[in-house]
Amino acid sequence: MKFFLVALLLISVPASYAISVSPGSIIPFYITDGNLNTSHRAVETISTSDLVDFTINGIPISGPSTMTETGVDSGVFVLYLTVPTSVNGRPLQDGDVIVMTYHQKADYSGNPTTITQSVTISQTPSSPISSSQDRIRIGQTFLLKLYAPNWNLDSYKPDTIPLNLIEFRDGGLVTTLADPAFDIPTFGLRETGPNTNLFVAPIKIPRQVDGVPLEIGSTIEFSFTDPTAGSSAETTRIKLKIGYADLQAVSPSTISPPSVPTIDSIKAAAKIWCDGNASGASYVKILQNLAASKFVTAKSGSGTQIPLWFKNTACWWSDGKISDSDFISGIQFLLDKGLLKI
Repeated sequence: MKFFLVALLLISVPASYAISVSPGSIIPFYITDGNLNTSHRAVETISTSDLVDFTINGIPISGPSTMTETGVDSGVFVLYLTVPTSVNGRPLQDGDVIVMTYHQKADYSGNPTTITQSVTISQTPSSPISSSQDRIRIGQTFLLKLYAPNWNLDSYKPDTIPLNLIEFRDGGLVTTLADPAFDIPTFGLRETGPNTNLFVAPIKIPRQVDGVPLEIGSTIEFSFTDPTAGSSAETTRIKLKIGYADLQAVSPSTISPPSVPTIDSIKAAAKIWCDGNASGASYVKILQNLAASKFVTAKSGSGTQIPLWFKNTACWWSDGKISDSDFISGIQFLLDKGLLKI
């Protein structure tokens, strides 16, 4: 069973894009207009009457009666359109186009204008992975979308995919969306409607994850491996750039893997720690083993704590879920961030 991962920006929505929908699906549209934000201390709900029109292939359809601000004083409003089953008696088909027209009372020059956004209906995504933009600012909210028919367990009500199944990577930093740094209000990827197969969650790019800053110009990755697919599971992933500046090329530190006996002793210590049969002292044991092998030593004198995500990496490694090279890349990342040193 195929599944696809998509990122759709909330603040900068493209004028036109394709989306996988079925009758009854709910599609979010976003309008940015600071003139609608008259109260700067509360989330506002605005009537769409005389402001917003919807059509499918040029035929007017009913739309939502209100739109709601995405946050206090954000000036960005969201409205949710429920896709009808048919238009003028004809069932919806691939290629049908939904157009939202926003009649802005006054633009920055004080003149009335119209703004349109269109969505092309597709029963399945046109490509395995796509994104409306490939760059996201720190603090910016975007909508992560996952097409996963296997997780559509109930045809009568929306289902949910747990956040801990969506992996996040920034270099050697590996964690999941369940990490509190992401603070996702939906507590999971929620299906957009009954039987749509499309799951979404609003995500804000944090300044740091487990004490590690996310740097402008770096590339982050979200991925999903469906555990229900067993040995035939496929992994889908999407990569996004943070900000609009590229990092200057730097030569990363290089390390050589320790001997097999040392690797085995480190893995054994990690296993004991991850199984809950020892206290955090086992973590210290891991670092002691690393130091004894002259592999790496904990950075001293700064009080820096090794981030929690590295424990997750060590646990996955000890359970055989990631390779030795993946574990080494985590060490490499700590070195490059200055949390460990040769």
